[in-house]
Amino acid sequence: MLNDIITSDFWLIIASKAVRIVLIIVAAVVIQRLLGAVVDRFFFAGGGIKTLHFEEKRAQTLTELLKTLMKYSAYFIASVAILAEFQIDTTSLIAGAGVIGIALGVGAQNLIKDFITGFFIILEDQYAMGDYIMTDNLAGKVEEVGFRVTKLRDVNGVLHIIPNGVITRVSNHTRAPLQAIVNIPVAHEADIDQVLNLLEQVCDAKKEMAEIVEGPKIIGIVDYQASHVVVRLVAKTVPLEQVKVETALRYGIKQLFAEHKIPQPQPLVNRA
Repeated sequence: MLNDIITSDFWLIIASKAVRIVLIIVAAVVIQRLLGAVVDRFFFAGGGIKTLHFEEKRAQTLTELLKTLMKYSAYFIASVAILAEFQIDTTSLIAGAGVIGIALGVGAQNLIKDFITGFFIILEDQYAMGDYIMTDNLAGKVEEVGFRVTKLRDVNGVLHIIPNGVITRVSNHTRAPLQAIVNIPVAHEADIDQVLNLLEQVCDAKKEMAEIVEGPKIIGIVDYQASHVVVRLVAKTVPLEQVKVETALRYGIKQLFAEHKIPQPQPLVNRA
């Protein structure tokens, strides 16, 4: 009886189904890669960035999201087509999955909140891949922005995976020039006019730094202490380069002050 069932026609049907399943899988992979290439070409070959005025980092974020959506869509369609090859009623299966999804949704409010928040983060372009942000007590470079989570790598190299639903406040340090601030204590014994002249020389010497967008310039005396006054310099810098600019300004000031023997503030001695 088994020999009657396993005939040449049986093996022909099995081989035909196997070939169709392989073709479905191959087609899903090829379509996914082709669509991914189309997305890359749209965003990075002059189309999306130039025509729609996307910033490069935002385009990169949207590209990764679209590729992920297309990948799962291709896998889902391929799975339905493969099930159809085995005479499984995919219509009732999809309907059943919808009912199960609604039931799970009632108990998955946090997950839904993550997706909704992620959608608005991307829609409003709050941050993108490569941005340096602060959220709550975490700070770092954004490595991935998804609909459910944001991946943030801090200065120590630790990767933080943050559900979007818990992100309530974001400080983005890369969307506009930042301000470098240098406060210089100057002793009362020093010639303030000479000090200001030397500081002006430092400002002129550092204006050509690539990291400086505007300035540096002298604000003036911003504080008066018993042993010294405080003179402030400020400069607008390229995002995340304010520390480098502040360091360069302090180094130049230290050199000039030492060269012209500008007296340094001395700590006050307590008298009994």
